[in-house]
Amino acid sequence: MRTSLDCLPCIVRQAADASRMVTDDDGVVLEIMKIVFDRLARADLSVTPPEIVRAVHAVIRRELHDADPFLSIKRKSTQRALDIAASAREAIRNAGNPFAAALAFSIAGNILDFGMRSEWNEAIITDSFSKALERSTAFDAEALARLRDEIAAADTVLVLGDNAGEAVFDRLLIEHFPRRKNVHYAVKASPVINDATWEDAAAAGIDEVAAIVSNGADIPGTVLWECSAEFQRIFHAADVVISKGQGNFETLNEDPRKIWFLFQVKCPVIANHYSFSVGDWMLLEKNGSCNEQDGLHSS
Repeated sequence: MRTSLDCLPCIVRQAADASRMVTDDDGVVLEIMKIVFDRLARADLSVTPPEIVRAVHAVIRRELHDADPFLSIKRKSTQRALDIAASAREAIRNAGNPFAAALAFSIAGNILDFGMRSEWNEAIITDSFSKALERSTAFDAEALARLRDEIAAADTVLVLGDNAGEAVFDRLLIEHFPRRKNVHYAVKASPVINDATWEDAAAAGIDEVAAIVSNGADIPGTVLWECSAEFQRIFHAADVVISKGQGNFETLNEDPRKIWFLFQVKCPVIANHYSFSVGDWMLLEKNGSCNEQDGLHSS
């Protein structure tokens, strides 16, 4: 997906919010925003939004001398997710279709996204998890069965992680994969927004169910040519690739390989471009390279 003009106001808002997480000095924030505006004025809109966001957040980290401005909210997200995990695990165990329920809780966890919304909103977070069991019965039965069967037949599965905290619920999904197998869980090489790094995934317990691997990049998505050679090898060799979050969808929806996308639609630009609705929970099967809706099959 290429960057729309309508993406730019959101990126500006992200930059201001991220800066204010570190400093309350408006003069400092103003100087950062001047640099950000200059970057955006010269931005190549033919690239994906996460690639532009990466450059903007690099400015913020450099100017504020803070390697991880979202560290506090990442830790809060992981702790909140761990607080919910026990009841979620019980609900999954008692569900009529535990795999579907685990999938729904994994998508519910995608609400822990502080790029689209920088402030903590407990009501929105609680509402997302309260809907998980209901949403688990609404997935397209054939798509759900295909995904489960593909995982069951696979020797290797690659899960592309998204946010810190969300990773806790990705662990619950991996726990309910049919048949034990070789699972890789991909994280960012270094902090960007609140995307999960190795440390965030380990705090979520991912290392107990999968091998945590760095993708070698600091883009809030997966831009393959920016990733390490080792990650690219894992990506192409995996029997099944499961992609979490909007950023991974924006950067991989035109990749030629088959990918399963799991995310909540939070962005009106994405919703309008692909005929989704804001608030949709996506179990999306992509067969080959696609543009617009070609090759996309949603539940």
